[in-house]
Amino acid sequence: MTLTETFALVSFSLFSYADLRYRLVPGIEVFLLGTILLTLPITPIQTGIVILACAWSLFRNLSGWFALILLFYPPVWPVLLTGYGYRKGIVGRADLLAISGLACLFPLPAVLLSLFGLEAWRRLWIRRQMGAIPALPGLLLGLIAWLLLRLFFQTP
Repeated sequence: MTLTETFALVSFSLFSYADLRYRLVPGIEVFLLGTILLTLPITPIQTGIVILACAWSLFRNLSGWFALILLFYPPVWPVLLTGYGYRKGIVGRADLLAISGLACLFPLPAVLLSLFGLEAWRRLWIRRQMGAIPALPGLLLGLIAWLLLRLFFQTP
């Protein structure tokens, strides 16, 4: 496992526990800053565009035309979709920052698989509990699935 994968797995494990226990995720901003510092030297264009998509989501005074330009870069689509949900009040800020960090660290299929993990977690959660759904455990499930699939299909 690489440094970025280990960083993401350990931090998402801690954040998932905090999200389940306290319903807030302290330190998610530090996670995003850490992902930016890890990936900026390696992939500066992808990291910069993900930061711009996250900024569009966080700052409501930025126009929708700004997001339209970002649509031409597919790896930021999950961030833009989550950002739209954040702007409408459907998704929390920690979820947006977590998906932005994943989009910096991993390729698009990994981010999409973690969103599928979130959907599986959501379906399990609404059968057993009521109220707001903690998203980070679902993102962790998808991330673990991505790492296992990559491990199984990796050629020696």
